Amino acid sequence: MSSYLDKFEIDPKGDQIKYMSGTPLKLTEKFSFYHNKNFFRKELNNLQNLMKNYVGTTLTASGIRDSYLAEEYTENYLIVLFTDNEKIRTSNEILASKSSISIKSSCYYLEVTQDYFLLLTRDIEGLKVGIQSMELVLKQVLEHYFAQKNLDEYIQIRPFQLNSCHALKEG
Repeated sequence: MSSYLDKFEIDPKGDQIKYMSGTPLKLTEKFSFYHNKNFFRKELNNLQNLMKNYVGTTLTASGIRDSYLAEEYTENYLIVLFTDNEKIRTSNEILASKSSISIKSSCYYLEVTQDYFLLLTRDIEGLKVGIQSMELVLKQVLEHYFAQKNLDEYIQIRPFQLNSCHALKEG
C-alpha cells in the first residue's frame, strides 16, 4: 500500500481537521464531481482542470439524479460529491448520516471516507470557499502522489472531517 498524505494545509487560521482512521479514499478514473444544482456547475471547473493537469483526464461534473437524492437535501444544501457512479446511488444514505451537522451561512462541511469526498454547504459563499478547500486538498494529494514516483499505486486521500467558517484568500 502506498503512503498517503498524513496532513493537509487548508487555512492556517482555520478550524482543526479531524483525521479519521480507516481505509483511505482511492481515486479511480470512474470518479466524477456530482452536484445537486446546475447554477453552480461552473464552479467545479477548477476541480476538473486540476485533475486534468495532474492525471491527463478531465473528470466529468454531473448532476445528482433526483431519484438518488431526497428533495429535503436538495432544498436545504448545496452538495458536491466526488465519488463513482455506484456510490452516488447512495446519496440519500450519505446525507441522512449528516443531518445532525450544523452548517451556518457562508460555512461548509468537508468529509472524506473510503467511498467519497463530500462538500456540504447552505449557500454560494460557503460553496465557493468549500470548493477552494477541496481543490487545496486534491492538489496536495496529487503533488504527494507524484512525488512518491510509485505510479502503480492508487491516488489516496486520508479520511477526515472539517466544519469551517473561515474564508480562504483569493488566488
